[in-house]
Amino acid sequence: VPDKRCGRGLKKKSSPIKKIALGLNYTVYEPPDLRDLDFLSTINRIDADIFVVVAYRILPNSLISIPREGAINIHASLLPKYRGAAPIHRAILNGENETGVTAFKIQKTVDTGDILLQENYKLSKNITTGEAYDSLASIGAKLIITTLDRLEKNELISKPQDHASATSAPKITSDDCLIDWHKSTDIIHNQIRAFSPKPGAYTYFQKKRVKLFNSKIKNNSRTAALQPGEINYTNPCLEVGTGNGIIHIYEIQIEGKKRLSVSQFVVGLPQIKGDYFG
Repeated sequence: VPDKRCGRGLKKKSSPIKKIALGLNYTVYEPPDLRDLDFLSTINRIDADIFVVVAYRILPNSLISIPREGAINIHASLLPKYRGAAPIHRAILNGENETGVTAFKIQKTVDTGDILLQENYKLSKNITTGEAYDSLASIGAKLIITTLDRLEKNELISKPQDHASATSAPKITSDDCLIDWHKSTDIIHNQIRAFSPKPGAYTYFQKKRVKLFNSKIKNNSRTAALQPGEINYTNPCLEVGTGNGIIHIYEIQIEGKKRLSVSQFVVGLPQIKGDYFG
């Protein structure tokens, strides 16, 4: 990916991968167009055995047909489940208790290629997308090395995906992140952790957008029933009514401000107790 301009000065900034590659004296190519004939000619001259693709754009056939052994990809799900741009977010949003990483051969249609290796990963009931991403990235890095080693030794037989069992993981939208307090506690809890640390599940308070983080589901008989979106404060968390119970929120971020613990936030806005989200 070509360097991007960012920051106030709009200075060009290299990706972390490029910085590491240059530090290891690798040659880095940054084509603005993967179909560029000069770029394709350069790649042909490299005479690669195989391509490895991770978290990149869709490759044209003119590129993936170059290496003798084709191209392989690492995807953060147990394909054919959760094909698409947001497999970790969608798995957590749907309350899955397991996901994983898949190494597979790239075909023209996204995430449909034959499977080479997979590794499962358990999802705890409170894990966030950020936490799962870090773990799956580590698993994926090791899995790709294992895949390449076993391919070199002719120890792998690719397996076609069961397309009838496929599910999709489309890109996250703003509507996905908006909390409906009339839904169940489980659904709202999954939504908050699926969009943590970003883009953040959100609601509104006094016409301002508020992002919520670090939720827990706790049975607390001392808390009186709350209406959907109704807020109570019991240090160190907000207790918020849902469609079928109460959810506990421990971190909050009002638009234009920093993310804070609820106990810090309430000091500056004590009137939130007894009010409503929504």
